[in-house]
This record gives sequence, C-alpha cells and structure tokens, in this order.
Amino acid sequence: MPRDGRRTADQIAEGIARVCEHIGQIRGTLERGPAGGLQDLGRLLAALSEGTDPSEPLEAVHRALRRAQDAVGVFGHTRDASMSYLAGIDYGAAGEPVLLCPREDLPCARFAWPGTGSGFCHIAGGPLRRTTLGP
Repeated sequence: MPRDGRRTADQIAEGIARVCEHIGQIRGTLERGPAGGLQDLGRLLAALSEGTDPSEPLEAVHRALRRAQDAVGVFGHTRDASMSYLAGIDYGAAGEPVLLCPREDLPCARFAWPGTGSGFCHIAGGPLRRTTLGP
C-alpha cells in the first residue's frame, strides 16, 4: 500500500480489472483461504454493482488473497506505468479497435482486443464496451 495509506484511482481501476479478468481463480483461492474472504469479494461486487466507492472492499479482497497465500494479492498483478503504450499499436493511427470496461461510473482499467479473448465483464455482467484507440 502507498505510504499515505491510499491507492490512486489508477491503482484501484487496475485492481478491479484484475478481479474482473480472474474472478474464477480469485473465488477459488478465497474458497480455500481463511474465513471471510468470499464475503469480502461479495462486498466488492455489491459496491461495484451499486456504484459506490470500491476502494475499501477491494483492499479487503487484496488482504484476503494475501491471507489465502496469494503472495501478490490484487495489486501485485497490476500493470506498470511503463505499459502505457502497448507494443504493436501505432498510436498515430486513429481507429484501433479495443474493448473496455462497460461501467460508466468508476470503470476499471481492463481492456481486450476484439476477437482475442473474453469480451465479457464478470462484474458488470455484460459485454465489454467496444471503442477505438485514438489520438
């Protein structure tokens, strides 16, 4: 956790993306872990569904994963700022298709390329939002 005890909006978005992309694995880890982990995940999913601040429940899921022997929890898997530009993407060219989080309020940082993986959000319960990368 950062020194001031608060994560940035980008870190929270990345953490939510991690949960969305790996919800089955996370649920399985929490089922095998100490008591309370699945309830923490349920509170996070409820906060996301209700559009309330997910930072505290996300932090609780992170701690529950750590207690369940997941050495890096939610935030250890998040992307580094050096990945702001993805290899193989021509950022000068407009119109590169991408799938993003479907949530309008507090979207996560998850993305997928059309046709290359799961285009479904397991948190919002619907398809990822299609848009384009552009300048």
